[in-house]
Amino acid sequence: MTWRFADLPIRTKFLITLGIPVLGLVLLIGKQVDSSLKRSDVLGYVTKQARNIRVIGDVMDGLQNESAVSVATLEGILPNGNFLDLARVQTDAYITRLKDPNLSIDPLLRPAEVVQPLVNYRRRVDGRNISAADAEAVYRSMDSELLRNLNEVSKQAMDPETNNKLFAHQSLLNAKSVLSDIRSRVLRALAKGGFSSAEIGELNERIALYDTNMLLFERDATPDVLGIFHSTFKGPDVSLVRSIIGTIHEKRTMTGLGMQASEWWEISGRTLQRMRQVEDSSINSIIAASEGISSAAQRRLFTVLIALMGVVGAVGIMAIVIMRGLRNTISEVTEAASALAQGDVREGIPVTSKDEVGHMAGSFNLMIEAIRSLSASADAIGKGNYNTPVIVRGEQDVLGHSLTRMRDNLKAAKDRDVQNNMALRREKEKLEQANARIETLIKEIHHRVKNNLQVVASMLRLQSGHIGDEHLRQIFAQSQSRVASMALIHEKLYKGSDLAQVDLSQYIKDLFAELVQLNKVRENIRYRTAIDPDLVLDLDTMVPLGLILNELITNSFKHAFGNGQEGFINLRIHRAEGQRFDLYYADNGKGIAPEIAGSDTGTLGRSLIDSLVEQLNGFITLESDGSGTRYHIRFRAN
Repeated sequence: MTWRFADLPIRTKFLITLGIPVLGLVLLIGKQVDSSLKRSDVLGYVTKQARNIRVIGDVMDGLQNESAVSVATLEGILPNGNFLDLARVQTDAYITRLKDPNLSIDPLLRPAEVVQPLVNYRRRVDGRNISAADAEAVYRSMDSELLRNLNEVSKQAMDPETNNKLFAHQSLLNAKSVLSDIRSRVLRALAKGGFSSAEIGELNERIALYDTNMLLFERDATPDVLGIFHSTFKGPDVSLVRSIIGTIHEKRTMTGLGMQASEWWEISGRTLQRMRQVEDSSINSIIAASEGISSAAQRRLFTVLIALMGVVGAVGIMAIVIMRGLRNTISEVTEAASALAQGDVREGIPVTSKDEVGHMAGSFNLMIEAIRSLSASADAIGKGNYNTPVIVRGEQDVLGHSLTRMRDNLKAAKDRDVQNNMALRREKEKLEQANARIETLIKEIHHRVKNNLQVVASMLRLQSGHIGDEHLRQIFAQSQSRVASMALIHEKLYKGSDLAQVDLSQYIKDLFAELVQLNKVRENIRYRTAIDPDLVLDLDTMVPLGLILNELITNSFKHAFGNGQEGFINLRIHRAEGQRFDLYYADNGKGIAPEIAGSDTGTLGRSLIDSLVEQLNGFITLESDGSGTRYHIRFRAN
């Protein structure tokens, strides 16, 4: 069979026809875009580094000025400290700009680390604990380190159009740094009347280095910067400084200069200010030039992008023209596909052509018919008709087989659910009946226990009526109150909704009322309770706790408030941690004698309290004085 391009699918023919030239154009223009982007990044980097150089240059200028002022102060030329304070304020202002987040200093630069020792050396200058030569060396070291970092930046400029400007500016910075050093050295020599031969040699080396850097600057500087230099760095002060430096370099001596240290301080300072103006003009020229080149590169990038969009637009127009010829033949297929995507399986495709579009339409119609049949079956199954037949069109009909299995599984699941629900209802009825019987039985048990305890309490009350010994009668009354406190717990249990736990707050209120009645206490004894809200305890905890409360309250009624005096009882129970609780009980009665409070008296009440606290895995502390008695009991709930 002969291969023909015309026999390929429509999409393939379309992609081959337009794809090859479009790909070539996109690659060509993309290369131009990539080149423009890289150039824009380079220029942006250069502009950023130029701004960094300006900021660090300001720091260097501040250090140079502060160095000269420090040397002049240490040599006694500037006795007034205001000059030094002003110089430091200016330096600190420049250093503060290093912390600007918008500065984005390159990681290779570490200006903040370089100036860290500055604070310590300032203290030494203020305390006159450092010589002028050593102070000058310290500042010169920091200045040299900043220059070294700036040299690294100049090497990484990467743009030939600004490299020469950066190198010229670097030479100017080097010359200015050396000139500042020469200024301090000459100032020290004038202040002390001369230098040694070794110091003169070092000074001449610095002068030679200054001359070299000035020559490099004049060689590399652009005409505009060089013009600013010649118009700014001139005048009597500049000429005099150059003359003195030339004389020292030629004669290798400080003799015969005919100048005082203070005069040298003034004229050299003005000379450095003029060089500072040239430095500002140079860095401004670099920033303006890099920004101008960057703007031009951005314009070129914009032009390339316009060209790329033009190519893409032209390709789009070509695609529209080509696809317009196919639109009429595939529009009906699109409409039917859209209807099917929305769940409408009633539409068909009337296309009858015998090309590949016609074959696609026929297959599409068969698919719609199969989906329509399966949809009807699924709708019936969804309504619960699990006997609905499902048409399966051969072994390859995965959807038909899946729908059949789903129908059979749903039918079986429905049958199992019916059986399981019936079994669950029967079990639920049995559990509800058993639960009702158990609840009734437990309530009846609590009721009977409560009645039996009340019978015991009544018998004790009746028996006490036939006892003539007052002490025995009190013992019977205490036993009666203890039995009543336990009966009250069972009463709360069978009357409440929870058969295993008791609301502690309500129980204490009822217990107080019961004990007030049993002990025939008048209303002049008041009480207050503070119980954590919703605090409930089980029976194993409530019984010993109720007996403890019974003993404490009864003791207060009988012993703390004698002869009908007024009294107050304060009871608090709070959760401490986990299942541990704190019980605080206090009355304002006459208190317990120290010899009784601090020893085991052997009384039944005290022994019973200790035993019950131990039963609750707790401990008890007792304080008593003329203002009353106070108990603290820490216990643990089961």
